[in-house]
Amino acid sequence: MARPEWHIYLAKIPYARETNYWVSFESDPKLSKTKFNIYNRCLPCIQNLCQQLKEGRVSITLGTAYNCWKVTAIMCDMDACIALLNEFENRFAGTHVWGKFGSGRPESITQAVVFHAENIRDRDWIHAALEQCTQELASILDIQISRACAVLYDDLLGDWDKWQETTPIKNPEKADELLEKIKKILYQSSM
Repeated sequence: MARPEWHIYLAKIPYARETNYWVSFESDPKLSKTKFNIYNRCLPCIQNLCQQLKEGRVSITLGTAYNCWKVTAIMCDMDACIALLNEFENRFAGTHVWGKFGSGRPESITQAVVFHAENIRDRDWIHAALEQCTQELASILDIQISRACAVLYDDLLGDWDKWQETTPIKNPEKADELLEKIKKILYQSSM
């Protein structure tokens, strides 16, 4: 079978026995959107949250996090992640997509394919496309939608579907622990 002209390209997959790593993908061979977002969207967003926590705010102004969407397909293993990207590539050629797959949790028994979107229209299109892929792939265990980086915002602000552009902190007792976590992320990003 001939490979379609449009492709989903993968970043380098690390050689590791453990599966607690993420691999970026994008329909641009240079992964331009992924690279741009890291330094022009993600890092400034994390810095914004850090600054607000340092100031002791009772509400967080989300900025770009408010329009940051993730559509996540929970998969049974890494091979299933690759199979999903192949299925998506064959069914939906031509649309710019980017995201990551793998897992950041060493204890996880599942893997995930995370598609990023910066508006509700793209979020809903990706969600519908993934649901179509489930017709061919029994290895998709679940499809979830979330806003922003759940590991940074959820514990602090609560359920994403209740967030506003400025959202009151729901669990202020989590702020100091989150601030320390963010400092480590920012330190690692500067290496």
